[in-house]
Amino acid sequence: MTAKPADTEQEAQRLTTVLEKEVESHGLVLEEVSVRASGKQMIVQVIVDKADGTQSVILDELGEVTTTISNALDQDAKYASVDPYELEVSSPGLSRPLTLNRHWIRAKNRMVKFNLADGTKLRGRLTEVADTEVVISVHHEPAKKGMKIKVDEPKTFALEDIRKAVVDPEINFDDALFENIDIEDLEG
Repeated sequence: MTAKPADTEQEAQRLTTVLEKEVESHGLVLEEVSVRASGKQMIVQVIVDKADGTQSVILDELGEVTTTISNALDQDAKYASVDPYELEVSSPGLSRPLTLNRHWIRAKNRMVKFNLADGTKLRGRLTEVADTEVVISVHHEPAKKGMKIKVDEPKTFALEDIRKAVVDPEINFDDALFENIDIEDLEG
């Protein structure tokens, strides 16, 4: 028996109502619930996030909220009796669009890629977040390899003018971290 998309959407909405208070009891926000069929079982995916601040959900918090969600599902008539299910609980990944003010606050001081309503695509460091606007220092790629990136002075962008935005991960290697590593130990 395969679940229809409309059925899984309705179930996701129902579970959102069932699980919201359970997640909030951990000081977290229920970001999203999705349900999909996989063979004869259902996969319930739950995404949780911090309610505010710049810190991400840590592994211990994920473990605790997963236990609470699992217990709530075990008490739910649909999941307790008949339907086998798999539960996946996670925090939002870097690809999550920045759509809510708290998403922008969490991304403060990070690089973001964003598209303006006029189609302009930009990349820059998010330095300030207000209720209706953000301040970003736009970075321009160099014209030629080896040239430095040009960084504009911080500029204010109205959130209503930003069509899409995501965190742009930076990969910085700190050579000092590797100074005390003995290569022979790694080859062992």
